[in-house]
Amino acid sequence: MRGTRSWIAVCCVLLILGAAAAYAYIHKPLAADSAQVLTVSLSQDDPALDRAGDLLFLGGVDIPRMGQNIGGLSGLRWDPESGRLLAITDDARWVWITPLEGEGDLTGIGPITSSPMLGSDGVPLTGKEQGDSESLTRSADGGWLVGFERQHRVARFADLGARAQDTDIEPLPIFGTLEDNGGLEALAGNEDALLLCAERGVGGQGSANCALRSRGGELEPLALEPPAAIAEFAAVPTDADRGNDGSLYILFRSYDPVIGNTAGIAMMAADGTRSDLATLRAPLTVDNFEGLAVREEGDRTFLYIVSDDNFSGGQRTLLMKFEVLPEGPKSPES
Repeated sequence: MRGTRSWIAVCCVLLILGAAAAYAYIHKPLAADSAQVLTVSLSQDDPALDRAGDLLFLGGVDIPRMGQNIGGLSGLRWDPESGRLLAITDDARWVWITPLEGEGDLTGIGPITSSPMLGSDGVPLTGKEQGDSESLTRSADGGWLVGFERQHRVARFADLGARAQDTDIEPLPIFGTLEDNGGLEALAGNEDALLLCAERGVGGQGSANCALRSRGGELEPLALEPPAAIAEFAAVPTDADRGNDGSLYILFRSYDPVIGNTAGIAMMAADGTRSDLATLRAPLTVDNFEGLAVREEGDRTFLYIVSDDNFSGGQRTLLMKFEVLPEGPKSPES
């Protein structure tokens, strides 16, 4: 009996140690640190697949921590002047990503640099209450607008080294109460013509999850449903960006414990016409996508999407590139 009890005690200790090790691996920010960038295909089952709905897949990469604790990426924007992507993290950092591309395809990642966001006092923002930055877009004067959760607000930065400034963009009068982890996930446009979305679905009787300001007008509530193919999974908006013609591209994502992550991209034209461009769900490559950026070259429109790994060992930072194609026959995953 004593031997049995001893064996049970040993097993319990091993189980506790194993659980602690697993927890430490998942929650240690640098656990997945690496310098190796991996390429990813659109489909886990069919590496040759290059089409999802009205989007042509132009490559993807799995970005490691790069020795800088790169992760937690949310808002994303293309900067045509530098040929780089600017992302923000949910611990209040700016991250510049240099995509490596060949013949238009995303093939790798060049230098990545990061720097802290500064509060109004000039001190780097820290902690979730002050520094949970989730969305960004250009301001009308060329600076940046950043949406924050928990202390729900939109701040303006004249440049990436500038102090945060208050704005007159008030989310709470539009959305009412916002959950700590369900705030402003999407900003698109600028102060004059702005879309902002909270991380929640459309409520009863079509209540708003977004707000839209037309030029010279006020912010008006707007209900944006996810693409029909992932509506059943309660997908919510997580980012948006605007094209030069006024079209809005909106990224949605959901998580279901049975099927995992799903994502979808919709487009709303300047006249309000809505179309679903694509959805991503297994066996397509998908993760916790929270950032979307529009890049326009002549008459071609490209979209980049990035996933938020939550600084977890169980998620990845995926960057994927697509081209928006004219409407035509769609794949089954559309």
